[in-house]
Amino acid sequence: MTSGLATYPRVGHRKTSSKSPTFRRDIQGLRAIAVLVVFLDHMLGWPSGGFVGVDMFFVISGFVITGTLLREYTRSGHISAGGFYARRVKRIMPAATLVLAVTVIVAFLVFTAQRAASVLWDSVAAFFFVSNWRFAAVGTDYFQQGGAVSPLQHYWSLSVEEQFYFVWPWLLLGLLVIFARGARQTDRVTRIVAGTTITAVSAASFYWAILQSVSSPTAAYFSTLTRGWELGLGALLAIIAPLFMRIHGAVRTVFAYVGIAGMVASCFVITPTTVWPAPWALLPTLSTALVIASGIGTEARFIWPITNPIAVYVGDISYSLYLWHFPVIVFGKALFPDAGIVVNFGIAIAGFGLAAAAYHAIEKPIWKSPLWSDNGGRRAWRDWRHEFAPQARSGALIGLGIATFTLVALALAPTLAPARPAPYIAATDSFGPSPSATQLNARQSVEREVAEATALTSWPKLTPSIEQIGPGSKVAPWVSDGCLTFERNTSDDPATKAAQCVYGDPNAPKKIVLWGDSVGISWTPALQTAVASGGWSIHLLTARECPVSDVEVTGAGGAPYPECDTYREFAINTIRDLAPDLLITAQASTTIERLASGGDATSIRDGYITSLQKVSDSVGSVVALGAPPPTQAIENCYTSAGRPSDCMGGIEQRHAAVSQALASLGQSFGEKVKYVNTDDLFCSGEQCPVEAAGIIMRADTAHLTQEYSEHLGPAIGEIIGIASPNT
Repeated sequence: MTSGLATYPRVGHRKTSSKSPTFRRDIQGLRAIAVLVVFLDHMLGWPSGGFVGVDMFFVISGFVITGTLLREYTRSGHISAGGFYARRVKRIMPAATLVLAVTVIVAFLVFTAQRAASVLWDSVAAFFFVSNWRFAAVGTDYFQQGGAVSPLQHYWSLSVEEQFYFVWPWLLLGLLVIFARGARQTDRVTRIVAGTTITAVSAASFYWAILQSVSSPTAAYFSTLTRGWELGLGALLAIIAPLFMRIHGAVRTVFAYVGIAGMVASCFVITPTTVWPAPWALLPTLSTALVIASGIGTEARFIWPITNPIAVYVGDISYSLYLWHFPVIVFGKALFPDAGIVVNFGIAIAGFGLAAAAYHAIEKPIWKSPLWSDNGGRRAWRDWRHEFAPQARSGALIGLGIATFTLVALALAPTLAPARPAPYIAATDSFGPSPSATQLNARQSVEREVAEATALTSWPKLTPSIEQIGPGSKVAPWVSDGCLTFERNTSDDPATKAAQCVYGDPNAPKKIVLWGDSVGISWTPALQTAVASGGWSIHLLTARECPVSDVEVTGAGGAPYPECDTYREFAINTIRDLAPDLLITAQASTTIERLASGGDATSIRDGYITSLQKVSDSVGSVVALGAPPPTQAIENCYTSAGRPSDCMGGIEQRHAAVSQALASLGQSFGEKVKYVNTDDLFCSGEQCPVEAAGIIMRADTAHLTQEYSEHLGPAIGEIIGIASPNT
């Protein structure tokens, strides 16, 4: 998801007419393909591999920028670093800064103060071209995962490009000075030195990318070190460009269409689960390089799909379109979460409108201005004003229209959301005081609160407050006590954690062991409330993304996670030693998405049975708690103009499949093992609100808040057969 702007071949104060020898319509068409597939992927989740548009942009950028550097060196014998970076600033910063400023302002109008502040910090990172490292850090920090999506996350690719160009021109110039000037300086010597250098750099980057794509997929996705080879591929193509100058016209057309076919195919055969960026990014990058090569020297014939006026214009505005599309999508989905095709159509109009306005009013006029150029006299400025003033005014009017449209959308958002179906309410439930209401047991009381929450038309007073929601609102045993093993890294000592994480009276006559993952640890406050009357100790055996089920899983981003197998054996041995009266197990239903075998819910159940068989003789009884149904994070759906229905979720098919499979656990163990589906503590029928009784249920998409877990204590006490003092 990179900036198209960073890759344009036209620099300095030149006309952008198609008659310019440096203007390539096919490259503009490639930019159009790249930005459109990224836009569609972010808006619709289709095509599955739409994110490869970023990789296409990287190749284009490397080709264009390196070609510019080589032409300057060949012409003058040096590369002006000042001139290069001045052109980069003129080309990149005005449009990028505008989007950053507008996004931050809208974030403070629409989002919670906490989320808006996070967007502000994202904008700072983006402005200084380090957002890729910021998002990599957040993406690999399990404590931060599951939170709200930043409307500026797409700036990571621009950071990658600029970090590459902070190094590449200097490296190229230094080696050319050392190796090319001492010999008879020719274009051939220059290209040999440059080609050897970029080949070595790209090979090292590709090798590192292969390693990191498996071991640290999230970091690999955002890292300049693992993306450098893609820019390097484009750079190498620019260096060896003379080899393609005289290829036959028919061969050019074949090259172009084979490349286009590869680009399109990569959007569909590649999915978010594909190992990325190496080696599979070779498909879109080599395909892009093939199309670029087809037009070196002269444009290939009969390639109208990428040289028609519409494709060329979309390519012209591709940088601005890339910058605007993601904030528009994030804000649009937040304001109108259920409008479907209508909202998507509005997002498309707003995205293209803002991009066109910014391109004509800001991006192109500043880029083409005499600022920091050799011909920056009064006449040049007068000619510039004469050429660009009319289109700048037109762009400003378009921008004003889009701004008006946005303000109207903010005002109408609460009234345009479609009506929700009536909530499911059991026959025994009652809204309002009634004699039967006082007869409800703890679990039925929670079910009633959840049903009432589905009918709300405005937000109640929330606990914790919406400003407090985030990683810090997860349960205290995780956040404050550090009882989730492997939370930050895999060097934790499980035995030390287990010894430290004991709640209640450690000398109590009865023991509970809670075994599970981060969803499992979320039940701890509920258990503490349930046994508050005393007589029980609670021992935690919980580890990040490590299920009870004896299955091989991958870690964050798809990396191998053998530590889970080791931890499971430790947990089993510890349970045998503790011999608890009650073993409570709990794991995320999303474990099914991380099965290394690619198995289904049956694999989850069979692995669960295998684990319980190893401890069943050492425990009094087992209660397997079903996971809360995953839903969207309230941070993503709560807006100042919204209402509770904006955040309403449902029970996903995969979650239901896991619940159904685990429901048969008792058949393998008789009365000793009981599986409890907890969906009704979070959902009423198929509707799942994000709060009940004014208490926000989850800190993110899956993990309970401290307050809601405590609120469930009496109900959990009934489920596990312990009467809490609140029942």
